Amino acid sequence: MLIGSEKILRFAHLKFRFFFFIILLNLLIACSVIDIQKGAPLSSSERWLILPFQNYSQTPRAGEQVEEILSTLLRIRGIPNIEMYQLDDNKNDWVEFNDRKRQENAMSLAIKENVFYAVTGSVDEWQYKLGVGSEPVVGLTIRIIELSSGKVIWSASGARSGWSTESLSGTAQKLIKDLISDLRIT
Repeated sequence: MLIGSEKILRFAHLKFRFFFFIILLNLLIACSVIDIQKGAPLSSSERWLILPFQNYSQTPRAGEQVEEILSTLLRIRGIPNIEMYQLDDNKNDWVEFNDRKRQENAMSLAIKENVFYAVTGSVDEWQYKLGVGSEPVVGLTIRIIELSSGKVIWSASGARSGWSTESLSGTAQKLIKDLISDLRIT
């Protein structure tokens, strides 16, 4: 008994749709990598400070862009008392151009001012990939430090690439939102 050509076409069409679905799923999954540490709930009523991010990327001031996006997203998540570390304008010191020194100075200031949580991290990648598509690529690490103990109580790390039609800051915002999505805030 021969199988009808209609059944063969239906089977081939189903197989093609399944193959297309698997390829599409792999493309979507391959666009980002995220690792998040599970931690205890953090109090939104405590005083929070965003410290300078270390910029390991080739893009100047990428850390400052991450700090601004992160502060907005944390406010949206329900942390109204979050502040940004402010550079001392009266100080003309080259130390402020060294991200690690800026971070250490900000940490010292935060401890003196009785800040409870400090948010910091690093920008590992912040660029458009060269090539035909020029896709935006972002790699970040975020840490929350309980200043009274000096311990990192929550951390997350991730990387994301966007499509060629997306902006770099939009890709970064999506990554940061994904990174802090599991952050438990009370």
